[in-house]
Amino acid sequence: MFEPIKELFNILNSRRSILLRVFVALTVISLVYIFLLRIPSYTSNAKIFINSKDSSMTANQSFLGGILGNQSDGARDVQILSEIIIGNSFFAQLIENNTTISSKDSEDLSFESWISDEINSKNVEKMHSHFLEILNMDYDSKKQLITIGVKANDREIAKNLSSLLLLQIEKSYFSYKNSLEENKINSILVRVKEVENSLSSIQNEITLFRQKNIDFEKSPKLLIEYENYLRERLILEQTIGTLYTQKEMSEIEMKLNRDLFLVINEPYLPTYKDKPTNRNLFLMLEIIALFISISFTLIKHELSANRREL
Repeated sequence: MFEPIKELFNILNSRRSILLRVFVALTVISLVYIFLLRIPSYTSNAKIFINSKDSSMTANQSFLGGILGNQSDGARDVQILSEIIIGNSFFAQLIENNTTISSKDSEDLSFESWISDEINSKNVEKMHSHFLEILNMDYDSKKQLITIGVKANDREIAKNLSSLLLLQIEKSYFSYKNSLEENKINSILVRVKEVENSLSSIQNEITLFRQKNIDFEKSPKLLIEYENYLRERLILEQTIGTLYTQKEMSEIEMKLNRDLFLVINEPYLPTYKDKPTNRNLFLMLEIIALFISISFTLIKHELSANRREL
């Protein structure tokens, strides 16, 4: 049962000089990579909580519920915001802002300059692809949380990049929420104009009716017709009042949007390098080196045995 294992150990023992040379060479290569060639990266994360507005939940469900299902508006906003972050327009706004993320050697380094230097290209598509690679994003719709961060080779730049990202996310979120309310207000104003035109028309009809029928109170038929005009005018006046109330509510909602975006954890200066640590990486490389050394030794032994047989 153990004969194959014994034979394997015998082969490795007989070829131990080759095994050790290969293993030592791979170990040296691993150490050179870890301490000289490997560039450590740091990630500074921020955590965002998107609150819910119970008052507007019903209205929003009618607009987006068919697309995203029956969720709270906070959970829905988390999903929509995560899609906005990875979009082209969001990245374009980061570049257009031209925000300084580092000031070393008396030179200001903007986000665009930094990311173009990272990939040695000013191609926007390549820069966006690299941005998505270094972007660290995770979201939980149920808890209405978004964790966001950016990888960089410098601790300060990692923190400043996350701060820049957080600021742009906040702007994009308010722009998205306010656009919903602005669209609603514009629709209300269009409807108000239509109702006002109808009200003006019915008012003209009432005036014309009174001019043609001075003694309409004496005729039951004309009196009923006049009351219908008045009822229709009352309904239109109440409709205008309701529409203006909705407009005021939407304007209040726009002001309250600021309270929905809460930063739980601000970007911080990362203390430790991203995983894997040098120790764990060295252990992984040593296991791989051992496997390669054994495989190389066995192949070498098999080739030598075949030559002897020939």
